[in-house]
Amino acid sequence: MKNAIAGMPKVELHCHLELTARRSLLRELLERKGVRIDDAAFQAKYFITEPMADLPTVLNKFFSHRDLLSSPEIVERMTYEACEDMARDGVKILELRYAPSFLSDAHDTLSAEHLHDAVVRGCGRAETDFDMATGLICTLQRIKTAQENEHWLNFALDRLDDFIAIDLADDEVGYAAEPFIPLFQKAKEAGLGITIHAGEPAGCGSSKNIAEAVRELGADRIGHGVQILEDPEVVELIASRGIPLELCPTSNWLTGAVKSLADHPFLDIMAAGIQTTINTDDPSIMSTDINQEYAVLAAQGMTLEQMAQCNRWAAKASFIAPMKKAQVWGMPNLDA
Repeated sequence: MKNAIAGMPKVELHCHLELTARRSLLRELLERKGVRIDDAAFQAKYFITEPMADLPTVLNKFFSHRDLLSSPEIVERMTYEACEDMARDGVKILELRYAPSFLSDAHDTLSAEHLHDAVVRGCGRAETDFDMATGLICTLQRIKTAQENEHWLNFALDRLDDFIAIDLADDEVGYAAEPFIPLFQKAKEAGLGITIHAGEPAGCGSSKNIAEAVRELGADRIGHGVQILEDPEVVELIASRGIPLELCPTSNWLTGAVKSLADHPFLDIMAAGIQTTINTDDPSIMSTDINQEYAVLAAQGMTLEQMAQCNRWAAKASFIAPMKKAQVWGMPNLDA
């Protein structure tokens, strides 16, 4: 099974670029700053290896990675290496999402334009070197105001050759999506795909956010959606519309969205008639990779054919242009 998983062509739809830096790169960046830190402290500050108290606690830990990304050169290298790592693990279609606001907040001397251009260069170099298609998603942050997010939406609209979709992320419990509805309507009208983080946290009725994401924000896909089974009406809505979920097993465990990897409801969601896709979310900080996510599901009893089906759904659902996808995947599989 392990060899079959490693050799399987894959699609990754949900990966936050800011949290993909290799351990070796993080170590190098710390050394440049003259920071000496032992292995235990390095692990404790920069990585999540056991479930944390709640999603906001996890989000706060992301700052430690973000704050080291202090130049376009670093961002370009991180982007290229993230693509290289995915290509090594069999990923043919790769969507990377990042929040220009999140990167820019940490470094007043760096322009969002220069950081974005670095991301584009990194992806471009990777597409030249590896047999893969890449696409970028612009993430808006719930913790920002509608006015602030309008600025970043316009940033994406000015770069329609680079961005394939818009995302909404951050704490979905503490910050409502309603103020951003007009922004997503505008994005939809401009031809951008829509993916919304929704239905992630446990124990707070977050499944209702999945329905809101579809009905009010025009979501084509749902980021996570792991709590969907708590509401049969939402299951019916998503299944009937054929809206894929971007599920991330290890992340869902580490954020406390599920009690354990063994308890992840991936196969139950799939059995409910919902299109499921397999993703890493935050591979570096959560010490995972795409093949490890498949191994988690294999341990639950997922078959190779079910994995292949998830990839067919993901390939079709990817916002990357069909002809670009077909060059690395093959058109017949995209229509399966």
